[in-house]
Amino acid sequence: MYRNILINNTARIYQKNHQLVVEVEAIHRFPIEDIATLVIDNQQTSITTNCLNMLAEQGVCVIVCDDKHMPSGCLMPVSAYSRRLPMLKLQLSLPKVKIKHLWQQIIKQKIANQGKCLELIGHEDNVSILTARVKSGDTDNVEGVAAARYFKNMFGDIFARDDDIPINGLLNYGYAIIRAYIARQISAYGLETSVGLFHHSELNNFNLTDDIIEPFRPVVDLQVASMGEGEELNPQNKSQLIGVLSHDVSLNGEKQPVSYAIEKVVQNLIRCLKGEADTLILPKLLPIEVHRYEQIYEIVCYV
Repeated sequence: MYRNILINNTARIYQKNHQLVVEVEAIHRFPIEDIATLVIDNQQTSITTNCLNMLAEQGVCVIVCDDKHMPSGCLMPVSAYSRRLPMLKLQLSLPKVKIKHLWQQIIKQKIANQGKCLELIGHEDNVSILTARVKSGDTDNVEGVAAARYFKNMFGDIFARDDDIPINGLLNYGYAIIRAYIARQISAYGLETSVGLFHHSELNNFNLTDDIIEPFRPVVDLQVASMGEGEELNPQNKSQLIGVLSHDVSLNGEKQPVSYAIEKVVQNLIRCLKGEADTLILPKLLPIEVHRYEQIYEIVCYV
């Protein structure tokens, strides 16, 4: 059983006998080896350095949130992979033609997943047909055309992603959780997060993360669409959004939780960088279902 733990209220966190101990009004204990993600969403919560060290050693994704309750940082490994320089050289030497080919695959699967998302919420799929128009490198920006159709079909004609409305708050929170988990896996496998395939901003330390997240975004979209319009961020729906890491997707024909799928995509990307594969294995969206070996555990103390 792998747990995703959300800390919403003031707590004291430490480790004892390889267990994560969380003191709120009651004391909660979890075997660290059973934890996939720990999200700390309270500015008054304290955690010991010893605990952080053990969480890092066990590969737990630790995410902290800011005073607006949005994910702001992620504990990144520095010693999980011992040969970072060769990986960086592979990233920097990747031929442009291969970069464009990989980006084409990512965008085609993203659009296919958007179409599936529309279908699953009972709307007409008016975007999947665009996958045939995605060229190498998506030089015609079919991704943007699909996004314009997709979000208006999902949330209405007046919806815009840059509006300050509850739906965007939910989407941004869910995307941030997945983004942090991807960054954690990229770093764990020795890749440089700032060296992307398509994204290449010098002001973005997570360009590669923002490449890989694209086909995973509809997992969040589907969850948000199931919550109802106008719902503000609260402990309950934050827990649901963290839970998308445990939702099933189809990967290579098998049901896998998003967290595992992310790791497999990163591993497969490395094979492509090394010339051992030409095709990325990417997730296909499925109806909302929590993987049977996954569990969301929320610690909330109502006072």
